[in-house]
Amino acid sequence: MQDSTGTHEIQEKGLDVRQDKEQDKGQGKVKKGPFLLSVLENVEIAENVYQMTLEGVEAVQNSIPGQFVSVKCDGLVLRRPFSVARVGSNTFDLIYKVKGTGTAFMTELQPGKTADVIGPMGNGFGIEDNNMLIIGCGVGIAPIDFLSDVLNERGIAHKTLACCKSKYKTDRNYDYYITEDGSSLIKGSLKDHFERIVRESRPGKICICGPNPAMRYVTEFALKNGIDVEVALEGEFACGTGVCMGCAIKIIKNGIAENARICKDGPVFKGEVIIWE
Repeated sequence: MQDSTGTHEIQEKGLDVRQDKEQDKGQGKVKKGPFLLSVLENVEIAENVYQMTLEGVEAVQNSIPGQFVSVKCDGLVLRRPFSVARVGSNTFDLIYKVKGTGTAFMTELQPGKTADVIGPMGNGFGIEDNNMLIIGCGVGIAPIDFLSDVLNERGIAHKTLACCKSKYKTDRNYDYYITEDGSSLIKGSLKDHFERIVRESRPGKICICGPNPAMRYVTEFALKNGIDVEVALEGEFACGTGVCMGCAIKIIKNGIAENARICKDGPVFKGEVIIWE
């Protein structure tokens, strides 16, 4: 997610998964900030795509893969949301694409500067031992990287699939890496290779984050073939807290179409509830 991801096992259906359920346990709600965090690194990993490493994990404490943080950008009233990509012992990463004023400002946050961050926000992917295939397209790889880390920590078998225009300059490895320019071992588009990958990996569940056309294609294929699917929607958020309804989408709940907010009710939804437009 972009102005365009400690973990908990979550297996509720539809919109019943909420990060507040996890964070309200024990000692009460986790403070969401704002936190002023030092920038340790902010490097270009592909054309107009950057990876930022921030020191301090207050904004991602107890976060779940798929959740996001919001960063204050100079000159803008509203913060910009970014999925959490990796959480270390005292650092975490964001991956973002330069698309406008907010993300252009982000590139100026070089080592020695601080970022004003709130989080974690939204909900996350369900963690299941179900031979998961997890897919990230473009900067949608961020929450998939985080999800893979959590699955590895728990010893849960899964396969990773990345799709990008060109291979990112990071230390990440994926079971399947598709690039449009052939800079990875597999050249082409997601549609060119997806059915073969599903036949090989035989997933019981698919998780995906990326552009809507890719998520719609994967969702429709998964549902047609009896595979559980969750999607982490991307969108241009205004308030990031669900108040303004600027990121409203249509979903099916109890057989009835209704509004949902990506930032508050999502960004992760069961694939079958989304009304793709």
